[in-house]
Amino acid sequence: MHIFTHIQPQTCANSDKWTQAMASMNQAARIDRRSRAVELPPDPSLDDLLRTLELSPETAEIRLNGERMVLVDNASLGILRREVILALGHERARAVMSRLGYSLGAADAEMGLRLRKDEGVFAGFAVGPQLHALRGAVKVEPIVFEADLETGHFYSEYFWHNSAECQAHKSEMGIGPEPGGWQQVGYASGYASAFLGRPVIFREVECVAMGHERCFLIGKPADQWEDPEKEARWFRAENYTSRPNVGPHGAEPADDLRIGHRSIVGASSGFNIALHLVDKVAPTNAPVLFLGESGVGKEVFARELHKRSRRSGQIMLSVNCAAIPDTLIESELFGVEKGAFTGATASRAGRFERAKGGTLFLDEIGTLSLSAQGKLLRVLQEGEFERIGGLKTLTADVRIVAATNADLRSEIAEGRFRADLFHRLSTFPIRVPPLRERPADIPLLVNYFLRLMTARHGRRVTGFQEEALRFFRMHDWPGNIRELENTIERGVIMANDGEAIGLSHLMMAGGRISSPDDASLDDPLLALIVNQLHRPKNDGLAEQILDRGLGCDAMLADMIEAALRRSKGNVSAAARTLKMSRSQLVYWLKTNKPAPLAAADPRGGPTED
Repeated sequence: MHIFTHIQPQTCANSDKWTQAMASMNQAARIDRRSRAVELPPDPSLDDLLRTLELSPETAEIRLNGERMVLVDNASLGILRREVILALGHERARAVMSRLGYSLGAADAEMGLRLRKDEGVFAGFAVGPQLHALRGAVKVEPIVFEADLETGHFYSEYFWHNSAECQAHKSEMGIGPEPGGWQQVGYASGYASAFLGRPVIFREVECVAMGHERCFLIGKPADQWEDPEKEARWFRAENYTSRPNVGPHGAEPADDLRIGHRSIVGASSGFNIALHLVDKVAPTNAPVLFLGESGVGKEVFARELHKRSRRSGQIMLSVNCAAIPDTLIESELFGVEKGAFTGATASRAGRFERAKGGTLFLDEIGTLSLSAQGKLLRVLQEGEFERIGGLKTLTADVRIVAATNADLRSEIAEGRFRADLFHRLSTFPIRVPPLRERPADIPLLVNYFLRLMTARHGRRVTGFQEEALRFFRMHDWPGNIRELENTIERGVIMANDGEAIGLSHLMMAGGRISSPDDASLDDPLLALIVNQLHRPKNDGLAEQILDRGLGCDAMLADMIEAALRRSKGNVSAAARTLKMSRSQLVYWLKTNKPAPLAAADPRGGPTED
């Protein structure tokens, strides 16, 4: 466990105007100045971060860690904040800025986990504050830093000096009773959550925008705050700050493991956009089509839609269209009368009838046969149906919600899906982004599944080792949330009580999960290569590589050079070919500078796009 403490006196405001408000905030935050005189280690060198900084006036580009930056004067940011507040109101403006910061912080945590993996937790965590200083945002001074990745313990106190955001807020809005570091608090919360693999909330309890000489904030896990909803609500879509009353079929579980009080976990921009669309369409009766890869949680979003609808007091039924044979789909959906066909020994209601007044969720709608599609289309058009062998016409009083991981427009072009049915279903399409596009959601999901699985299996796992947290952040998750859930469940089962989950606990029989800490598997690309080599179809390739005497570094260099040659020096295209992120490839090129790459572009190096 890493505990570093440096005590400094707290600065109080000169004016008595905000004394009561500040006292109330400090009491709510439970400011807990540590009394242990443990000296903080020196700040890590900025050299590794400065090496990723590029200034190219010729191409009008500034890049930090491969990401493009733009210099903006702070006065314009203050004006922008004022205009956003005037346009959206104080609450919604703060939510927008906080969510923006949260997503940026979660993205930067990958760099902290990777760049200083051998220098200790304090040095790795310091990447975030130092990036803020490099960007001219704020000078961060650590006062208390306690972190134990394996148990999830975290407590920190920081001073912010010369905060650009807080000064801009003060300049445009004046001194007030609330802090102004909205985006910075969101950044700190997102960064710490992704770095530690559990929801962390920072709270700014003193601010120059409140009349203080400098800003002061406290960070600790969300479940250790008495009222985490105070900040957690800013990281979610605006209309999800309170829950409506739900009926017996939509009731929340008694043991809510999430931040706040929702049945759906996430904080990324893509996640919040999808939830915002759910909230907009939920009160209507319009059909909704959820689109997205397998395992992204389309059914979870569909259930949230039902809970938000006027039908929440009624039942929601789910039908996996891919699991029902074509010969039975009609009877499953519409029901059957006794004697309608051989084997129909009793009358039976179908899903449309059983879901009356509620919601019918049709999962994997793209797998329906053309015949079944025609019968479903008729019900959607007419709002009526009959049981097989029945004479009575029944009313289809249900809301249709469908989901698919297929490209239905391509299916239409290939003649496998009816265009008229597609247009009926896609009145309101909602895309659920894959997990690789939602890095800010990973720490929340990891924490949620850890608590869920330890409760389910009666285990007392303490948390995750650093290498496991790095893997969670850097893995592409082709199986999305389902893969993440199964991986954590496997780790909970494999780890002993009182032990933290490591990469060894995440392995499956006959497979391998590569360690980011292994020198031979330091890059995610190498992890991918080694995993491929363990598949039977690539056994011959493994022998060829060994026969050539290639080490991992040489093999990686060869693959990167080949990808750049194929893309004619286009870095982004090469990164896609290698299944790497662009920033990972740029970082490799900067730190290795392979000589053969100099000829990839007439200007002397690979092209950027």
